[in-house]
Amino acid sequence: MSTKNVYLYKVIIKDTHNRNEEIRVDNFKGIIDAILNDNMINDAINLTPTDAEPVIMDIMENNDAYLFAKLNRKKPNNSMQKRNYDDYTTTDVLNEDELQNSGVELFTYCILGYDHGILSIVRSKGAPNEGVLSRIFTVFNNRYSLETESVPNQDLIAELLNGNAPQINKIQVDIARPDAQILQQVFGLNEGDVLNTVRRNTASLVFEVKPEFRGALCDDTTIITQLIEVFRRRRNNYNSVKLSGKPDGSTRQRQYDLYEEYFKYPITVSEYRQEGGRKVEIEKQELQNSYRREMMNIYNDYKEVILVVCDR
Repeated sequence: MSTKNVYLYKVIIKDTHNRNEEIRVDNFKGIIDAILNDNMINDAINLTPTDAEPVIMDIMENNDAYLFAKLNRKKPNNSMQKRNYDDYTTTDVLNEDELQNSGVELFTYCILGYDHGILSIVRSKGAPNEGVLSRIFTVFNNRYSLETESVPNQDLIAELLNGNAPQINKIQVDIARPDAQILQQVFGLNEGDVLNTVRRNTASLVFEVKPEFRGALCDDTTIITQLIEVFRRRRNNYNSVKLSGKPDGSTRQRQYDLYEEYFKYPITVSEYRQEGGRKVEIEKQELQNSYRREMMNIYNDYKEVILVVCDR
């Protein structure tokens, strides 16, 4: 299982020939399609500026609702090796002849929704980030420019508090290196040696506070506000504090991270499966479908409040 974070952004396209006037969202698809149709080769487009390491965007799906793409960056051949696990010998991943026109890449996935201009991207170490999408215009059509604005997490929390009937249904707290007194209270440990051993080897303590079945932990706006303020004041005491709740009874429950500056949500995707008692890599298409499904689920779950925060 691999856990990665999905970040959401508001996408803005401006007309640089018309005093940087913002382009209407319903025109995004037509502008982007025109560039893709003129410059794609084998469903891929080269977003590499002059004299830079290659960055390629693979178009996995482009329909009326969204663009689903894979963003790829070349990884230096001298930072990798290929190993034979029978005799442990190593060789280069690519030989000198292959290096002339081939490369090994790190990649991640993104989805640009055409209806509201919201970008979802999986953050992956070494892979391109949201900023490379601006190259669609800097490389191919400088009449336009593309900007991305992170979704402020505190605005999402404000939407919770300003809802018609806010409620909290779960609190998850991660305490960094809990002291002996906390461990003693939680586990009821009185034996000194046992308690000290547990404390030395404990990096954090995570606990959840839940209500009765199908009940709300708290539906008093004043109490919820005070609770958030207390956790924020004591930020140095915790690794993280996450609330699960909703702004009113008609919306789905969402998770709110009190300490993150910008909105993100973790996804877990299986990269292997068990087959005959051994671990086998999942096929590329199946893995790709899993990422798309997880990213779409996050967008749909948070869509209402994201669009309000982004003024879309």
